[in-house]
Amino acid sequence: MFDHFAIDCAGLSPTEIEKATIASVAEHRLAYLRNFPLDVDQYIGLLAQLGELCPNYAAGSKKAAYALHPAINTVRCRAPQSAGAERVQEKAGSLPIHSGRSFARRRPLHLAMLMADPGWQDFEPGHNGESLIVRWGDVLAEMRDRHPERWAEDLRLLTGYAMSFPASHLDEDASELPLLYVPGTARRTPVLDDYAARLPQDIGRLRKAAESVKGGERWFEAVTRLKETANDPAVQHVYVMAAGDVVVIDNDRYGHGRQEVVAARTDAGGAQSVNPRTIWSVNIQ
Repeated sequence: MFDHFAIDCAGLSPTEIEKATIASVAEHRLAYLRNFPLDVDQYIGLLAQLGELCPNYAAGSKKAAYALHPAINTVRCRAPQSAGAERVQEKAGSLPIHSGRSFARRRPLHLAMLMADPGWQDFEPGHNGESLIVRWGDVLAEMRDRHPERWAEDLRLLTGYAMSFPASHLDEDASELPLLYVPGTARRTPVLDDYAARLPQDIGRLRKAAESVKGGERWFEAVTRLKETANDPAVQHVYVMAAGDVVVIDNDRYGHGRQEVVAARTDAGGAQSVNPRTIWSVNIQ
């Protein structure tokens, strides 16, 4: 998906990288960088050109996941039953397609992820933590083709019902936007089905929210079709990030996820090791 506009940072100055990234985001609403230096200051300097950097979920925390920089959320794997609360990104397994901070009134416009360490990539395909991305417009086009008899009503409900739902782990003001809405930024080159979405990983919270709304059951049917279509491999793009790869995603127009990842394994002698996979994740307003 990214091959025709990926930016090779080898030999480029920070200014050249910034200009190329800004141009790619303006044209594609995406950017993909290869061979980016594993340098916190240069990473933060690049992303600051795209907007205001949001504080990570626990800025000021002494935990390693949040100590690298106030704007960087360090995502690592953790061994099962390790001490402390386990974040969903740290667990073994997959992550379904979703939007960043789908619940929040103040949502990031862009998400950025730098692969600091790709970790173990010697398993069968689909079990190496491969990254997933979908354009919501492609998901909707697929829904229209698969369910023509339901499409018009699904679109009316998904764009017409303002729905608030709580976060599973944060206390913030909830968004009152519909699940589908007009993107917050214009595209340089218009495309068909240019929609934005805010889909959480767990739509169980949406089922509960729908119970208090007239017609909510039919709305939730449309939400379920949206989620099922977005998580169909036929609609998704799969990519494998190497060390020094950076992806910047328009959080309105694209959903992201992850295929299976193995968080820990035990050798023949019984010693357990943890996957060193490490991502520097940043939200940009």
